[in-house]
Amino acid sequence: MQLPYFNYCLHSGTIPVDMTEDRSYGVVAVYEEHGTIYYLLVQHNAGHWAFPKGHAEGSETPYEAACREFREETGIADAEIMRDKSFIEKYSYIRKNNRVYKTVKYFIGYVTNKAVTIQREELKAYKWAELSEAEATISFGEARKLLFEVKQFIESGNPAVHLTEAQ
Repeated sequence: MQLPYFNYCLHSGTIPVDMTEDRSYGVVAVYEEHGTIYYLLVQHNAGHWAFPKGHAEGSETPYEAACREFREETGIADAEIMRDKSFIEKYSYIRKNNRVYKTVKYFIGYVTNKAVTIQREELKAYKWAELSEAEATISFGEARKLLFEVKQFIESGNPAVHLTEAQ
């Protein structure tokens, strides 16, 4: 979804009073097994399926916030989370009769162990899904678009990409 007015407001620094901006940070976790890449999806307590994400605390950088939120929500502490490549997801929604424009910055996390312990206060469920199942499971179009951007990046042969069989 294009948000040209919102993008203009961001660049000009003039967000109108009736608009709220919200920023979160997350990780798109991937796991490779027998040549197939699996993506970690989480079902948020609101019911939608997406990637793990959350808000920064204190003076955390986007990377630090993404790593902390990922650990808290999934229990995964040993992922290799790329610092030098990120992906942006933008969307809007209505909260208390006010339009909220959300920007989420994601980093890729390479996981060698699929064990997950979800944070029950924020998440209902999780699943590791290959591409077609992930596409069918993800609730919103912007997150599906992000999924394909990550897939393209992984398949690009970028030397920064380290999947388990290549290690």
